[in-house]
Amino acid sequence: MQPAMRRCDPREPDLRAGESRQRRLPACLLLLLLVAPAATGEIRFWVDEQGVTHFTDDAERVPDGVASGDGEAVEPLRSVWTSGITGPRLDASANDSSDGDDRVARLLRGARGDLERGEVARAEATLSGVLRLDPRRAEAHWYLANLARGRGRFATAERHLRLFLDTAGPSLARWRAEAEARLAGIAAERALADPEALDGPLRLEPVQSEHFRVQLDARLGRVSGDYATRVLGFLEEARREVSTAIGVEPLEPLGVVLYGRAAYVRAHAHRFSFQTIGFFDGRIHVASPAHPSDALRGILFHEYTHAVFREQTGGDRPYWLNEGLAEQIERRSRDLGVSTRSERAALRANIETGSWIPLRSIAQSFGGLSDERARFAYLQSVVTVGYLESHTDVEARRRLLELLGDGLSVDQALHAVMGLDTDGLDAAVREEIRREFPDWTLPSAPADAP
Repeated sequence: MQPAMRRCDPREPDLRAGESRQRRLPACLLLLLLVAPAATGEIRFWVDEQGVTHFTDDAERVPDGVASGDGEAVEPLRSVWTSGITGPRLDASANDSSDGDDRVARLLRGARGDLERGEVARAEATLSGVLRLDPRRAEAHWYLANLARGRGRFATAERHLRLFLDTAGPSLARWRAEAEARLAGIAAERALADPEALDGPLRLEPVQSEHFRVQLDARLGRVSGDYATRVLGFLEEARREVSTAIGVEPLEPLGVVLYGRAAYVRAHAHRFSFQTIGFFDGRIHVASPAHPSDALRGILFHEYTHAVFREQTGGDRPYWLNEGLAEQIERRSRDLGVSTRSERAALRANIETGSWIPLRSIAQSFGGLSDERARFAYLQSVVTVGYLESHTDVEARRRLLELLGDGLSVDQALHAVMGLDTDGLDAAVREEIRREFPDWTLPSAPADAP
């Protein structure tokens, strides 16, 4: 799972000594990873020669020559964004047998469990397998629609929702109503993405809040009457969560501007040579979905964490700590663990095969990494932050950011708080992963291998 990344100029000069911390925010672009309503595919990313990370939801905008080193296409950034793991109950039966219906029921329960643990690829494969066994199994259509909707694949989500409605029986009446509502939501997303539907200039309506300066595209408010209330709720939750995790809050109210998709493009397309869905210039600007979903909630948690990190430290480094904290906060907002067992097992394999990325090498940026290596860099970051959190209290984490903001090096700040430098922390995390998987060994060569 890949967290959000920012587009910043690594050559940006330091600001003058003596400037207040809140004025040390460099004007870098923060590319937010929200589901684009009109997207025909997933959000994809690449890193250019200067180490700048770019995002697009338009596959045709990906430049030539940016495939990963093994020749694979540029990868989707995230495996899934859902609006919560909700759906029909899949209760076990005391009379489960090996016949077809019971087998399908067990597969569905297993897929639901995988979704709850964040094992999205496995869940999707299982659900697709269920439909091969029984194409009219409504529950599989429901969960596949949920996954597609979360990825911005609205045509696929719409198809599965309609198939769900075609196959759902009376026992799923509640979910039929929800499916109808979700189909209406997809229609609203498309309307907000249609530039022909823009009625006059952009109108931003201020939303009153003690801790945030929120401006809202009036068209979003017309689509969803409780939009402002829900978004402010998300932001206040993020503020509480980050304060609990690292003990700090912004010194001043944070600016957030939310647009419908078409309005965002019309207002900001001239800024970029590639398609974006958000940026940061002292305020967070977001091309938002029509309805405040858990996808939006998670990304606001993530970007709020980045904003606080930057205000406290004056920058984005160490990059692994910044991104690891933001990803951890976002995962927590979606009721997910710091990492899944399969993710940690993949890191265990990297240790054994010499593919582990030294923590020190990703302190400045993740630039120059292939897609696969970038995924592991982000995963290592969130696992490392999980280790750091389990071995410190909130005051120690607050102190760590404070020391970085005071100009200490990463090694000095880590040593003051944990008694470890970057290399020591790296080694401690690797050892913890080895202890979790003590029997991992390299696969044996076939007996007839030369």
